[in-house]
Amino acid sequence: MVLSGLTPRQETAARLCRELQAFGANVTSVLPLADGQNLRFWVDDYKKKEVLQQLADAGYEPIFLKMELQPDIRSYSIGLVSAFELPIAAERQPIPDDRHGGELTGKTKRSHETEEMLKYIWGKK
Repeated sequence: MVLSGLTPRQETAARLCRELQAFGANVTSVLPLADGQNLRFWVDDYKKKEVLQQLADAGYEPIFLKMELQPDIRSYSIGLVSAFELPIAAERQPIPDDRHGGELTGKTKRSHETEEMLKYIWGKK
């Protein structure tokens, strides 16, 4: 599903948000994700291993932020949850190859004086 007006990074963040919610995590970042901002989510300790394993299998490496008490709506109690941050790679801007290829980049032969000096200092050429 392509959402109009979103960058590929923002589309990836939206897709990850849906997948994380399907695994029982709660995304706390505002979508669409701003440039330079990482996707933040929290998950309770009972589902943490499953969510982290699914992210690792998909090639993502979440960063642990903190553990905190969070009210659980289903059980009407307070439980310990882990907060994570998921860095999503930004689009890479192509860099034009406009390097100078003239005489400055060419390798020149060392002069006789330079060779003798290197031989005297280092014992070799």
